Amino acid sequence: MRFGFIPTEGGAYYQEFLEEVLLGEELGFDSVWLEEHHGVKNHYWASPLVGLAGIATRTERIVFGTDIIVLPFYHPVRVAEDVAMLDVMSQGRFILGAAIGYKPDEFALYQVPLEKRGARFEEAIQLIKLLWTQEEVNFTGKYYQVQGLKIEPRPDSDPHPPLWLGGWGKLSLRRAATLGDAWIPGPTANLEKLLEAQAIYRENLQAAGIDPALKPTPLTREVVVAETDKKAREMAEAHLLINYRDEYGGGKWKHPLIGAEDSAPVDQFDAISRDRFLVGSPESIIKELQKFVEAFGVNHLICRLYFPGIPHDFIMNELRLLAKEVIPAFK
Repeated sequence: MRFGFIPTEGGAYYQEFLEEVLLGEELGFDSVWLEEHHGVKNHYWASPLVGLAGIATRTERIVFGTDIIVLPFYHPVRVAEDVAMLDVMSQGRFILGAAIGYKPDEFALYQVPLEKRGARFEEAIQLIKLLWTQEEVNFTGKYYQVQGLKIEPRPDSDPHPPLWLGGWGKLSLRRAATLGDAWIPGPTANLEKLLEAQAIYRENLQAAGIDPALKPTPLTREVVVAETDKKAREMAEAHLLINYRDEYGGGKWKHPLIGAEDSAPVDQFDAISRDRFLVGSPESIIKELQKFVEAFGVNHLICRLYFPGIPHDFIMNELRLLAKEVIPAFK
């Protein structure tokens, strides 16, 4: 079992982010991840690849990646070049997590149509993989055309940096199976939805002649850990629950799961947290996580630790608690 985390987010908090990453590596965490959203005050990263470049040469062992980037906002040649550079800078420690996106205001910001974003995404992934693995690329697609292109440098990783693809729809799960190296589920789904989507993903793997057992099984979860269940719940209600209420229940845009397929009330902690959040003391976290290990088979847990307003010192303590009391139970 590997353990990663999403640290303090928002470019204004870069120093706090960096301090958490360095402590995470010192404590033995396996990975660190950044997310992408735009125009959200004190949250997320507008430029996760730039943010991760800042730790590529400040760390030695920890793997880092995106969970996720919204690929339709980027030209695939630029992504291929930037990720190749990150892979070289880190000596092969980068994972590219990508998905198609869903927020209309962000697509409007980049003047990219929501329509056909899945088809553009599929073409982009194909082109990126070719650029990473072939000396010279000729590609003629509906959305992207490249003739005689060579990117420099090529990635260090063989055959290329891992591609972990997100999404919940049937087409997204098929793309993850046929084009990616893993499916990376986001933190918002409950266990029932996770298992339903995983079954579709694995059916697509088997149809492509791929043994699902050979693929990593990452999982992102909302995690709030403290010395006691009472303290963890207080912090979750003050920060995590407010984030769900304001972001997913605010009515400004439609989340693909919360408020759509999933009717759990975002302002009721017991209802929204059930089979979804990992909140409590280390002992409680171990017990709840064991359910996801047994049912879902997770072997790389990504703990989303940051929610707007949660103190940096609290996250530093969470990292210590997880490393000292939770991770050993699964190693």
